[in-house]
Amino acid sequence: CQVAVLQSRGCNGVELVTPKAFHGGLTDDLREFVEHIAKRLPDTPLIGIGFSLGANILTKYVGEEGRDCRFRAAASVCNPFDIDMTVSRMSQPTFKNRYLYAAALTRSLIAMFTSNQKAIMAGDIELDVNAIRTARNMTEFNEAYTAKVFGFESAKELNMSGSCVQHIKNIHIPMLFINALDDPMCYKQTIPIDEIKQNPNLVLAITRHGGHLAYFGGTGLAPWLPPQLTQFVGAMLEWV
Repeated sequence: CQVAVLQSRGCNGVELVTPKAFHGGLTDDLREFVEHIAKRLPDTPLIGIGFSLGANILTKYVGEEGRDCRFRAAASVCNPFDIDMTVSRMSQPTFKNRYLYAAALTRSLIAMFTSNQKAIMAGDIELDVNAIRTARNMTEFNEAYTAKVFGFESAKELNMSGSCVQHIKNIHIPMLFINALDDPMCYKQTIPIDEIKQNPNLVLAITRHGGHLAYFGGTGLAPWLPPQLTQFVGAMLEWV
């Protein structure tokens, strides 16, 4: 078994070489990534696994590819599904949002811009640097930067276009979805239970606990998630 990881542009200190970073619905990089692997290893079955916003990107990609998807199967973990609803709920004036999750995400976006400002400003899109640096939330940042460089009229249009929920009906490979009801970032209200039920290729596992990618179980707090994904991947390689 071989593992390949796609690192989104500008994330975790990866230096940008283009004015564009990434957004939650950008599938172009994943598509090129998969095509590259498929050409290098044409006889190797491919299985995709996505986490958090990466799960949204993966799901959207699989739906866009439809019957031509190169993955044999895929798994989505802690998927926000509806980015617009997620951002809206995350913008509500609660302590958790204002001082923890939404605030941390906004700071990370501004830090990404700051560390890559030279490459970003080299593009042909006029950007307001002060508006980007002083953004108070993700919507303000996306209005000032992300929506503009990717050609969207607004942050809302960016969010609506990037949400994977609208592509679930077009998935034609086996796909597992795992979400927790107590996820503080990917809300239970965004889980598209009906849409997933209507597609016979999909399985949805909703856990009572698990938080956001924090699945631990037992007295020793052993990781719960890896064995589930390993079992799924093994079954898909054997039976599909």
